[in-house]
Amino acid sequence: MKKILSLILFAALFAGGCSKTPSPGTSSTTTTLQNVNLDDVEFVSALVSFTTCDELLSYLKEQAVARVGPYGLDAGGWYGPIGILRMEEGMMMAEPEMALATDSDASMAEGVDYSGTNVQEVGIDEPDIIKTDGSRILVLSDNEFHFIDVSGTTPELKDSLSFDGHWPREILFSGDRAFVLASSDIETIYYEDVADESADIAPGYGGYWRNLSSIIEIDLSNPYELSIVNTLTLDGSYVSARVVNGVARIVMSTPMNQLPFVYPQNEAGEENAEKFNKEIISGTTLEDWLPGYFFESSNGTSSQGLIADCSNIHYPTEFAGFSTLSVVTVGLDSSLETPDATAVLADGQTVYASNSNLYVATTSYLDPILFENDESLWEDASDNYATSIHQFDVSDSDATTYMASGSVDGHLLNQFAMSEHEGHLRVATTLGGPWGFRDDSESKVSVLVRNGSDLEIIGEVGDMGRGERIFSVRFVGDTGYIVTFRQTDPFYTVDLSEPSNPVVRGELKITGYSGYLHPLSDDLVLGIGQDATDTGQTTGAKVTLFDVSNLDQPVALDSWITSGGSSAVEWDHRSFLWWPASELAVLPFNDWYSNFSGAVALRISDGTITEVGRIDHQDESSDPVDPVCDLVDEEILAEFLGSADGRTAMLCEADTYPEMDGHWCEYYPSDLAAVWAEEEGFGSDIVPENKMITICHPEEYVWMPQIERTLIIGEQLWSYSFDRLQSNDLGSLERLQVVKL
Repeated sequence: MKKILSLILFAALFAGGCSKTPSPGTSSTTTTLQNVNLDDVEFVSALVSFTTCDELLSYLKEQAVARVGPYGLDAGGWYGPIGILRMEEGMMMAEPEMALATDSDASMAEGVDYSGTNVQEVGIDEPDIIKTDGSRILVLSDNEFHFIDVSGTTPELKDSLSFDGHWPREILFSGDRAFVLASSDIETIYYEDVADESADIAPGYGGYWRNLSSIIEIDLSNPYELSIVNTLTLDGSYVSARVVNGVARIVMSTPMNQLPFVYPQNEAGEENAEKFNKEIISGTTLEDWLPGYFFESSNGTSSQGLIADCSNIHYPTEFAGFSTLSVVTVGLDSSLETPDATAVLADGQTVYASNSNLYVATTSYLDPILFENDESLWEDASDNYATSIHQFDVSDSDATTYMASGSVDGHLLNQFAMSEHEGHLRVATTLGGPWGFRDDSESKVSVLVRNGSDLEIIGEVGDMGRGERIFSVRFVGDTGYIVTFRQTDPFYTVDLSEPSNPVVRGELKITGYSGYLHPLSDDLVLGIGQDATDTGQTTGAKVTLFDVSNLDQPVALDSWITSGGSSAVEWDHRSFLWWPASELAVLPFNDWYSNFSGAVALRISDGTITEVGRIDHQDESSDPVDPVCDLVDEEILAEFLGSADGRTAMLCEADTYPEMDGHWCEYYPSDLAAVWAEEEGFGSDIVPENKMITICHPEEYVWMPQIERTLIIGEQLWSYSFDRLQSNDLGSLERLQVVKL
């Protein structure tokens, strides 16, 4: 087991100069700030590129000076330490052998011989906690990366890597390279002696935590000795990633660095505090505003700088805040290098990609400068909630290019609310903010097309789900399926064949809702969610098969309903598995009422849903559990417990705290047990000083690990839970093999 130690001295990047960026100076270009009101503001319009770093820095300073006050800027956010990744030798799990053969791998086809990650768009891969190519399974579990060889008759855990100071989140995988996307944080300390009692001002906080993210390249060529070859650490929070034609686009969102602002001690000090804060802004450099990177290779080379060149940073003509949205291009068929990125001075939250474009959506920025003289505008802004969308061209494998921006009314549910078809972006939104239900809310679909650097709306259709909000969306070709919910589940079909004139064709009302929609064919859609009462109270998991062959009259053909429980598929589509060859849908399912946690297999055939079986990760043991220590005398047991009732009382070595399978245990150290024995007349010497009494009770409730993912390789159904991989026979669901991680 090898460890990756997180010791990056990343703060130096923000304190010193940047090799990619010239020394800041005074720009010859200035920006005039005008007084505007909310009615005049377009939340997002065309973006403009900077021609020089001086121009970029001047822009940021001018925007900040115009908005800073006695209490600083509202740049907020929780930040959090990392730096140079250092690899440490560890023990190999077995003697090195020849690397796994790759000839057989070439004959393995995804969707035929094995299942891949359940993705939104065919051919557009998404990162996940588990990946396979049919002969290898890579999995992140308990802060570790594991390599399992499943090419032979017996699966074998070859090697593992442990991450210290990082929180690995997802994997991208190609050939003999894996890229782990991890999160970490760093503490930045600054000290500014600007307190002035006579001016009624005081210094702000002396430091803050800042989120960081790392792309960690792992060499898989020797499965017995995995190694880290390159690490790219980026300033900011990882949002998501997509792989188009073997090239990953990794999306980051980075707030500006916190600055050492001062704060007034009372109202009289506000003027002086604002003056100090403007002076602080005037002394900033680009590193104070923009995200940086630190790159380290296992060969000892390293570099640092800003994530994107100034010429690849864009800004909206309507100010969109001080955050930076970065799209980093990483070719998976070659070694990791310093970042190639394009960036926008805006935020980013939701990612969708087609074969040619990547879209990043976020809540539209509301400029505080608009509300200085009229606080009531905040209420209007909430009623007119909007979402900004940025488009990037990803058709070129060597670069990512910003193309256009636009906005739509309302908020998005998730990535499935966006879909591109024949050059048109379809976006499903619920009007208003993403919190609770509003009686006057409705949902709509907007169709956008790029016109120069603008994403323009060319068609809309609304009035769906009055008083409800969207719970699931799926676009398939020129059709959209939308589920809204509050008390009942209206399932809408939307005809998008004429982009400028989308039409709601059908509406089907049933109880409950679908949280995820999966197209099985041109005429069938499967919905996974919850059943509910007529008043909207959810009652348990529900899977519904919809016939959409007639868009005007969608029909619910069949449903699988339980009396409780839920499936993670509702909120994580990657946990769903559909295997057309066997007409089999597999989904994680947990029901605390019936004490079941595992996965359920459903056969979808001839318009019906049939449960064919369940699998779990509960250890199988029919043998009685033997005591782990010497038993206590039965007389003492009866006195101590009052009644045995199947419980086991033992004398165990002090401070060992043993456990028994299928039992929960309580412990009585020798001093406490001796006091009890003395009081009961047994004499204190009945419990030796080096012993403790351990009482173990049979568990009425047996904990069952939660299955998070399932996949198919050949004729085996593999499943993953917290520290375990398991294979079951695809036909009978009989348990075959278990790999403990």
